[in-house]
Amino acid sequence: MKKVTFIIMLGIAVAAVAAVSPLSWKTTSLDLGEVKAGVSKNLEFEFTNETAEAITILDAKGSCGCTNVQYPKGAIEPGATASISATFISKNTGVFKKNIKIKTSASEEFTYLHFNGEVVL
Repeated sequence: MKKVTFIIMLGIAVAAVAAVSPLSWKTTSLDLGEVKAGVSKNLEFEFTNETAEAITILDAKGSCGCTNVQYPKGAIEPGATASISATFISKNTGVFKKNIKIKTSASEEFTYLHFNGEVVL
């Protein structure tokens, strides 16, 4: 029974390591602080391809229509650095928490980038 438990725990540990993002992010979270209503705020999330293979970003989407996302369309070679940029368009006043969902060719898992702040008058 101890061997079975050990094998199961080992499998879980290996799966957890495999789920780590193949991209090394400079940051995955930004605090925009106070943003005036009606003002657009530009964001940038820089990353490096830490794998031995080229990676393509298949898709990157904001969590709402207030976020326009731009990402590299071509292959990102091993060791290369690139970035995902976004424009947050502030509309309604109040505290906000948004994310950007990223899908790459290197993993079935999504990567999430986060940003937050408060829209003020």
